[in-house]
Amino acid sequence: MIQISKILKEVPIFKMLGKESIDFIVERLKFKTFDNNEIIFHTGDPGDTMYIIISGLVDIIISGPDGKNEQIVASLGPGDYFGEMALLTGETRSASVKTTDSSEMFLLHQNDFDVILERFPSISLSMGKIVSKRLRDTLSKASTLPKETRLDTKDSGPSGSLKDNSLIELISFCESNSLTGELVINHNSEKGVIQYEKGELLGVNLGGIKDDQALDKMMRWEEGNFKILPKPLSFDKKSEKESETKKILIVNNSLVVRKLIERAFTGLGYKVETAENIEKSNKLMESSIPDIIITDVKLADGSGMEFCRDTKTVNDVAFIFLSDESIKPEFEEELKTVKKAELTKTHEVSEIVKIVENMI
Repeated sequence: MIQISKILKEVPIFKMLGKESIDFIVERLKFKTFDNNEIIFHTGDPGDTMYIIISGLVDIIISGPDGKNEQIVASLGPGDYFGEMALLTGETRSASVKTTDSSEMFLLHQNDFDVILERFPSISLSMGKIVSKRLRDTLSKASTLPKETRLDTKDSGPSGSLKDNSLIELISFCESNSLTGELVINHNSEKGVIQYEKGELLGVNLGGIKDDQALDKMMRWEEGNFKILPKPLSFDKKSEKESETKKILIVNNSLVVRKLIERAFTGLGYKVETAENIEKSNKLMESSIPDIIITDVKLADGSGMEFCRDTKTVNDVAFIFLSDESIKPEFEEELKTVKKAELTKTHEVSEIVKIVENMI
């Protein structure tokens, strides 16, 4: 089972933090259970808590201007989170949340979040991306669009002043427009560069200062100017091949593990299916053959290695086995006899992604 620290590491606002920082946050989480069909909060309630789902399901619900015509805009499960936007903005809830199953959650209250934010100011920057995504995915479905950012786009890319556009608004703009390129910020004699790939923040540089420290310093800038520099697109045979959608099947006893890995690869553009055991995996493969199967060494209804060998007698599918402390040397030796099969060193999603992309 992946621990809560690993779940937190997958939450975008905490993604750039190290192990000690994550442990600092984990110590401030509170545990709470909810019944089926329980309202966690209503639209307009104070936004003073963030929720991380351990087990169970919830629906995100918005209403029309008259308070009627409710619409479910998202359904979340284990490994997902909600309510984080209000912690930063201080605004009331923009939607209602209701459980659709008995649920267990970790809660992060406003006072604890303020302590965390004071210690790690760069979280505010990451939060800007979440604000943008949630506004786009949720409020737009209610035909209520967020205020447009005022940008001058006469030149090769948007530019303007920090007085008119805060750094968080700029980060939100770059993320929501899936920028591949750079956001350049000039403040007096200092120049900061934030790099993006398809809307994902890759790195930050400020005169040799990088990432967290650079972000923390740039967050304090209220004056200056910015320029967004998109990287020119190129279309060649290689990029066309790389754009083909690859299929991944995740087979794991744990719903949380399946959800975390599924969310990561779906976000990278892969087509993902999940199953909890071998029997359900074989049924899925009757209609769709994956390029890669990510699975446990031990499954509820059989051995991962037997599953691998049986599958390969019919289809040449690559396998990735998730490691744990129970992995025996004999298994590692047996794995060496199987073509297109890898064993991870940890359960870290970043490592799994790296192995998959090397295989592809």
